[in-house]
Amino acid sequence: MNKPLSTTAQITRQNLIDSFWQLYCKKRIEKISVKEVCDLAGYNRSTFYVYFIDVYEILEEIEEQTITTEDFKKIVIKQLFRGKLSHTDRKKIILKSVLEFFEKNKTNLPVLLGENGDPLFRQKVLQKLTPAVLSMYKKLTPQQLLEVKYLMEYQSAAMLSTISKWYTNDKDMPTAQFLELLLAVTTNGIQTELSKY
Repeated sequence: MNKPLSTTAQITRQNLIDSFWQLYCKKRIEKISVKEVCDLAGYNRSTFYVYFIDVYEILEEIEEQTITTEDFKKIVIKQLFRGKLSHTDRKKIILKSVLEFFEKNKTNLPVLLGENGDPLFRQKVLQKLTPAVLSMYKKLTPQQLLEVKYLMEYQSAAMLSTISKWYTNDKDMPTAQFLELLLAVTTNGIQTELSKY
C-alpha cells in the first residue's frame, strides 16, 4: 500500500502533471521529453522520477481519471430508467448524456481524442463503454454479441471523432442543432443525411 503524499509532494506531483498537459495540448507525446516537463514545472529530472517513470505514465493517469466505467454506467442507466420511450427518444437521451460527459471533461477529452492524442485512447474509452452497453442486452447469442461489439466499434469511432472535432472547432454549431445532427445520422445513416444537400 502506497503511503499518502504530503501536501508539498502532492503539489509537486500536480505541477509536473500540469506542465506535461500544457505540452501535450500542443504536441504529440513522442515529442515531449522529461527535461521539457521539468523545465516548465521548475524542477530537476530527479524530482520527476520520484513521482513518475516517464511521460507515458502521466498520460495514462490523465486518461484513467478522464474516463471511468462509472461514467458510462451512469449514461446507460440514465436512459434505462426513463420508462417507456420511443427508440428515437432513447437515442436522444443517450446522445445528450454523451455530450454532457464531454462537457464535464471538456478540458481533456478533445485533446485526448484530437490530432495529437493517443491513438489508443478511443479503444480505452470503448473498453470501458462496452460492459455498460452490453449490460442492456441480457440474452444475446455469441454471434449477436460479436455483431453488437462491431457495431459499437463503428459507432464509437464516428461519434467520438465528430464530437471531438466539434469541440476543437469551439462548438461552432449550437448544441441543440449538433445534437439533432448526431441523432439524424445515428437514426438514418450518413448517406440519407448527405442526400438532403
